[in-house]
Amino acid sequence: MTRRLSVRPGRFTAVTRPRATALTAVAVLALSAAAFTPAEAGTVTVTSHFVWAPTSASLSGDSTFINNGATNGNRKDLLFITPNLTPGGISPCPCLLSPQPPAGVWYYGSRQQWAIFNENGATMGTLFAYNVLVVPKASRSAFVHTATPASISGNRTLLSSPLLNGRPKAIVLVTQNFDPNGIGGTYNDHQVGVRYYPSIKRWGIVNEDGSAMTKGASFNVLVGSAASNGGTMIVLKVTTSNRNGDAVAISNRETNGNPNAVVLATPDFDPGGKGHIADPNPVDVGYNGSREFVFHWGGAAQKLGNSFNVLIFSS
Repeated sequence: MTRRLSVRPGRFTAVTRPRATALTAVAVLALSAAAFTPAEAGTVTVTSHFVWAPTSASLSGDSTFINNGATNGNRKDLLFITPNLTPGGISPCPCLLSPQPPAGVWYYGSRQQWAIFNENGATMGTLFAYNVLVVPKASRSAFVHTATPASISGNRTLLSSPLLNGRPKAIVLVTQNFDPNGIGGTYNDHQVGVRYYPSIKRWGIVNEDGSAMTKGASFNVLVGSAASNGGTMIVLKVTTSNRNGDAVAISNRETNGNPNAVVLATPDFDPGGKGHIADPNPVDVGYNGSREFVFHWGGAAQKLGNSFNVLIFSS
């Protein structure tokens, strides 16, 4: 075990680095001959998506800084991310590494760039790429939510939206946003998901491990696919037929046989208001040669009933 200081501006926090664990199950994925190149900077003013692959030049402490025309200089962007082990269908060699920690996004004004960071302060590496959706402005279906004492109860912070209240079949994606207002952020080192509470007809963002929700933690929230500019949303539920150890396969014409699909996922504790189980494990996506998977980095088995809200772009 080692300890280090986070080098993110504005906060220096001692954290404990977890021990390395072996790759398991879907972590060893098929290689593709296709090359993959990170997105470059340009000028993009519409909702867009891309895959960001960290390089050594982009790394700083627990963060990788994104260089893309959809995000550079755009503090008001709402970013949604999911770690991707196999961008373009290319997988890394089997190796030992620490479990993938919860990740979030933050905007560094001095650089006028967005960054993806590890919520536990662990040094960012280049093993994982990240699928990124960029929504250029907030709306009813894409907004920032900050956990306040009034919204927090136990491990949850309740959302209030006409698109969500009383709508158990809504499909919601969330990504942690460290500092949406540029006045100092709050870490929430937990895998987060969403849950519908039938008794009060409200959706909430939850810490999946049951830990108390962090006061001041902020989240980017996407309701439905309307603001995604062409994405398709589904609810993926683990069954005996689609489960493979730590992975659950997506069966969808936009992803089957398509290593270039861009997929984002958020755990859904209670799809349709029918009840489910918590899933505190890190959530990642990858392609195994013919199918796209949502999987747990570190090998924790997918439990029957685990569910994920999934947003899919064919490329």
